[in-house]
Amino acid sequence: MTPKKLLRRRSSGDKIVEGFAKVANRSMEPKGVSESMVHFYEIINQENCDAQGNVRAGCLLRWMDICACLSAEKHGMLSSVTLSMDDLTFDMPAKLGDVLEISARVNNAFNTSMEVGVLVQSTGETSSSITHCKAFFTFVSLDHHGKKCKVPKVIPETETERDNYIMAKERRAMRFRKIDMIKEILDGEQKKGGDSLGRRGSAGMSESSGTPTPWNGKKKRLSVMLRDAVFTPTADYDSIESAERNMPESALSMTKVVLPSDANHMGNTFGGNIMSWMDDAAVVCATKHCHFGSLIGNFSIVTIAVDAFSFLGPSKVGDRITLLAQVNRAFGTTMEVGVRVEAQALGGQSRHINTGYLTVIAKAKSNGRPTAIPKIKPGNEIEKEQHMRALARRKLRMERKKLSSSGSKSGGIAWTWSDEMSKEISIANIFGLLKVNNSFDLEWESIPISLSPNPFQIRMEITRDTWGLGLMTIRISGVVTCPLDSMFKAVMGIDMRKKWDLAVAEYENKENIDENNDIIWASYKDLASKKDTKKDKDFCLLRTWSSDDHRYIIASRSVIHPKVPPRETHTRGEIFPSGFILTPWVMDDGLGRYEEVEQTSFDYIVQMDKIGQEMVGINKKESQESPYIKVIVGSLAKLCGILSMEAQKNDAEVGGSV
Repeated sequence: MTPKKLLRRRSSGDKIVEGFAKVANRSMEPKGVSESMVHFYEIINQENCDAQGNVRAGCLLRWMDICACLSAEKHGMLSSVTLSMDDLTFDMPAKLGDVLEISARVNNAFNTSMEVGVLVQSTGETSSSITHCKAFFTFVSLDHHGKKCKVPKVIPETETERDNYIMAKERRAMRFRKIDMIKEILDGEQKKGGDSLGRRGSAGMSESSGTPTPWNGKKKRLSVMLRDAVFTPTADYDSIESAERNMPESALSMTKVVLPSDANHMGNTFGGNIMSWMDDAAVVCATKHCHFGSLIGNFSIVTIAVDAFSFLGPSKVGDRITLLAQVNRAFGTTMEVGVRVEAQALGGQSRHINTGYLTVIAKAKSNGRPTAIPKIKPGNEIEKEQHMRALARRKLRMERKKLSSSGSKSGGIAWTWSDEMSKEISIANIFGLLKVNNSFDLEWESIPISLSPNPFQIRMEITRDTWGLGLMTIRISGVVTCPLDSMFKAVMGIDMRKKWDLAVAEYENKENIDENNDIIWASYKDLASKKDTKKDKDFCLLRTWSSDDHRYIIASRSVIHPKVPPRETHTRGEIFPSGFILTPWVMDDGLGRYEEVEQTSFDYIVQMDKIGQEMVGINKKESQESPYIKVIVGSLAKLCGILSMEAQKNDAEVGGSV
């Protein structure tokens, strides 16, 4: 028998789940993620493109929805309808002639609903895949009478699938909390004085005071940058930049009729068609807003992001669909357009069936670069509320984009702590650790370690340029004979950390945020500097831990927190998500039969930028000779030794009592 990490548990027998709608002879046996995988291909032709030869966002939305629906129905074995779609950002435009590969798979199932992840890629001239966009759809399964049905559970079979499985649960919780998050952001902005983030040139504003910071002459203000590098100045450029237009000036109402080709076999309108119409309405609305001065005839509108589409009810063949759109706010060169969708049968009452918020950008036709646009002036109290909510959604989008990115080429590793974004930050912390550990895009290089004897199978790997950002990622793995829970407690314990981590000078808990997050201040000995005046390195860390059925994840990353300010006695360091992934081992006899043993496999990951590497004295050519590397390898060996001795002691006590 050979040991393997436990990735899944198998169940046997077909189950018919009672409750909700009943479907005879339908197996509810849990399914693997791979069983719901769907690939969808589209060749972009002229009718799918705008005047610049880029694929229209509405076409992509329709294709993505179809692919996601096929995946959901493949998993649930029933008709499925779109419930929502969120967090869509168009990273790279697809162009005329490109062949798109749209792939979808069910990440997790929740009673009657499923989260389906959709990825849009194409193959470029270098044969490497180009990612154009990705999004997460939520679908609901329906029986033949249109009633909700329970769906089979999802079994993640690989590490990557398990990570997506966990993150899907977290994203679902955030969807339910989104309204509260926007309210918290609005309350925070009002405490700061209201509208600081929405002012033009806000890059030169102090977030805490809302007052302009002195201009030192080294950086140009936003308006100057636009004039010099983005937009060709015209006689009325200043009037465009300072112009304010009322909300009703850009508002529009657009009507469609649901034809049989727009609906599925049950007569319900395809969600992708409605989303495509919403994109059309947003582009027309934004065009009306920018039809001003020298912009007339010299710009184009492009959709760059979708905040969310929420389907509140179905529409049927024959319904009249009314799309009501208006620009809620303008941000220099971009706008948020809100679109409300209403459906009405002949002789019936109008029904609100969807709401969505799209971000569009105005680009000059001459060079394709962003151009300044008029601002929006809210009138009544309802318009002012919409104006402020657009600001809150924009801040939330910006924070999410920052948290979901792999890193930043502009420096600034530490995130500024925010109570209203605490859930997002903790999820991104866990995801950042899992992403680097399980990515297929990274090339790991085995590094020999000077550890003799090596009873815990400790080994080390390094990837020297993670995500192309100059990050060095160190991964040290091993196996220790002890229960999983024992190792988790040893890693999490504040006092225990000081016993096994040879580099730690001080380790303190500064704040318990909730049951899965706390703020840690850690001081590490200076292992690199040879100066007499050397200072210890300290870190302000958000520590987040999570567990599923068979694994613990403990991630730590740098944050800026008011309770842990920099100290003159220390040099403040910063790290990307780093920490432990703990997994129990099982014995596999090769016939699919598993036997659990009291062994725990661990991966310890550290992500450092160039400054961090210099701080700990890592030489790229001989990384294993770094004092820091020797210390962390020695520390993990000491941790394994402590846990192994405790396990032997406990076994002896149990044996003696028997």
